[in-house]
Amino acid sequence: MKNRIADDPRGFFPQDPPKPTGPSQLLLVAHRQLGRGLRRIETYVQENPALGIGTALCIGVVIGWISKRT
Repeated sequence: MKNRIADDPRGFFPQDPPKPTGPSQLLLVAHRQLGRGLRRIETYVQENPALGIGTALCIGVVIGWISKRT
């Protein structure tokens, strides 16, 4: 059995950015992270369109089922 855990896990995690000091900086950091996340989602859906359509279908069915039950 192969050891799949690296000896030094620090190589896998990027260095933490400095902590924001004020509300405006916190808002800026949150905005940047949200933008990065949206770009990652868009890229993933463009690379896997069938999975994106299936996921949207499942979410729609669940929301429809929940709204019908109430």
